[in-house]
Amino acid sequence: MNINDECNAGIFVLLMLESSCINQNLMEMIIMTNRRKHRICALLAIVLFAVLAPVLQVSGQDGSPKVTVVVIDGEITPAMASFLGNAIDAANRDGADGILIEISTLGGQVASAIEMRDAIIASDIPVAVYIGDRAISAGALISIAADTIIMAPGSHIGAAEPIPNDAKSVAYVSGEFRTTAEKTGRDPELAAAMADAAIEIEGIVDAGEILDLTAQEANDLGFADYIAGSRSEALQLLGWQNASVTEVEPDFKYRIAHFLTSYEVAAILLLIGMIGLIAELFIPGFGAAGILGIICFALYFAGGFLAGHTEWWSILIFVAGIILISIEIIVPGFGFFGIAGIIALFVGIVFAAPTAGQGIGVLLIAIVAALIAIPIFFKIFGRTKFMRRLVLNNAETGDQGFTSVETKSDLLGKTGVALTVLRPAGSVSLDGIRVDAVADGEFINPGTQVKVIRMVGSSVVVTTLQ
Repeated sequence: MNINDECNAGIFVLLMLESSCINQNLMEMIIMTNRRKHRICALLAIVLFAVLAPVLQVSGQDGSPKVTVVVIDGEITPAMASFLGNAIDAANRDGADGILIEISTLGGQVASAIEMRDAIIASDIPVAVYIGDRAISAGALISIAADTIIMAPGSHIGAAEPIPNDAKSVAYVSGEFRTTAEKTGRDPELAAAMADAAIEIEGIVDAGEILDLTAQEANDLGFADYIAGSRSEALQLLGWQNASVTEVEPDFKYRIAHFLTSYEVAAILLLIGMIGLIAELFIPGFGAAGILGIICFALYFAGGFLAGHTEWWSILIFVAGIILISIEIIVPGFGFFGIAGIIALFVGIVFAAPTAGQGIGVLLIAIVAALIAIPIFFKIFGRTKFMRRLVLNNAETGDQGFTSVETKSDLLGKTGVALTVLRPAGSVSLDGIRVDAVADGEFINPGTQVKVIRMVGSSVVVTTLQ
């Protein structure tokens, strides 16, 4: 082996040793990298477990139901109808297994009750009603629409005679009760007897009486399904004792809308608003009466808007009516703007109500109040600002030199000649001027000399000159 071969062998050995060192370092780096990856994965696993553990625990409860409890307390109004409809839609959308409506009411507006009835019947999930103390009038119709009725001991349901109780109203409301009971598998005669006093059911209700059932009576007749002393007991009877319960109550917005849309409050708001605007016509300047009227009208429309049954266009029509009436006051004309403004006001008020019937009803109340208020304001304040623009207030008196007719008093005592026959009226010539005259109790022929003896208003009375 020569020197070159030895050198080459040495270089080869060195390269092998160096390669071995590099491979060893590379392996150590790979091992360290893998360890870091394992640590990161372990950390991520811990974090995911902490986040998903509650979810996994809930989903692992083996079909635990979800129930929405909706509380209905007080008068049945358009706002309450909107609230219940939204709550039922949300429960269906969120996948709830059932809805329990806790109701306590003396009744309310029929149109709102029908809207709530329709929302309950349209629900895709079961709806039960728990009557804590009373479900009277409109509340009875809402309860009958549920799949299950549960009543607390001492509670009652019924007494739904409509007001006014004319034949048409009774037939309409009792028909709604009857058809609702048929849809939910309850006795339609019992339901109709709650609204129609003419229905007689032997041993239950006599003719001339309105049916109202206690909890025990309703349960014995099969009209109510269960009697329960509390919500938890009601849930247990429904098989929802282990359910996850979500309670829904009207929020502040719905409470305000509920108050403003009640029939009495809506009528009072319109009444005050109408009187306020009328008073503003009598009182000089724009003051408290006008501001109060505007506030009341604003509250009337705000209640309907919050309840969800008033559209922007009805508000715009009302505002247009105010503008047209203002134009009529500022620029008196033939009454076109005033009449159009009044019509626009009435249309806006009626269509802002939940139903046209309710709108017309509260409007008539406001109009009657306004008609009573006008003569009172006229007596206190005199003519309105609008009337003063149309009526002449300054009198043209005789002291100022004004006369309604020519008096001709300067002709008294003058003489002349008859130009025509006076039988008794005719014409005479006085100082060469033709004057209409009346003979004093005699006929006077043409050419006869006459004398003016007196004046009667604008008439010249003459007699024959002797």
